[in-house]
Amino acid sequence: MLLVLGFGLGAFLVFYNIRIYQKRVELQKRAESLQSQIASLESRKNELGSAIQVGTTQEYQEKVLREQGLYKKQGEEVVTIIPPKQVQEEQKQQQANRVWWNPFSWFK
Repeated sequence: MLLVLGFGLGAFLVFYNIRIYQKRVELQKRAESLQSQIASLESRKNELGSAIQVGTTQEYQEKVLREQGLYKKQGEEVVTIIPPKQVQEEQKQQQANRVWWNPFSWFK
């Protein structure tokens, strides 16, 4: 009887040791995954920090404003080319007049 109780207790302890080992392996894998995620987030943080530093420089801000045509230095001229509205309106009107049931409008 004592022998059966000893085997039962031993089997119980072995079973729970296996479960604890499996849980430990699972938690180690999760920790490794989280560590790699932390590393990638740190890298992204550094990239964004350097982009912020570049974006706050006066040279970069001048460049952006120049590209948008909102800034010029002394002696410079800004030229803006705007397409004529009349041409755009004529194109819209021609497309509106094209109708699939009017065969004369198919080849214009």
